[in-house]
Amino acid sequence: MLAEHRQYLMPGGKGYHLDVKVIPTGFLEVEIMEEHDKFQAEFEELSFLSNGKRTELVCRNQAGGECVRWQVDMTSDDARELAKLIELAEDEFELLMRDL
Repeated sequence: MLAEHRQYLMPGGKGYHLDVKVIPTGFLEVEIMEEHDKFQAEFEELSFLSNGKRTELVCRNQAGGECVRWQVDMTSDDARELAKLIELAEDEFELLMRDL
């Protein structure tokens, strides 16, 4: 059970990069590398809001809650890849827990 790392270019022309770590125990760490802003969330706190070729990754205080803790823009393709990585991490963790 290993964390998955990815780097994504944020849309918008500023050339900012996201360094993302998907941790199978249910956590996501995101850093906007050029600004040194770091964010963390549990998988349940995350949602993806699609808007054409862009998707916002949004972290709320509680699953389905209204208070937004942080959000970052991604391309829709990158967001789909990240959502798949999160899904695979959840499946891997569930499988490990069943085997124990």
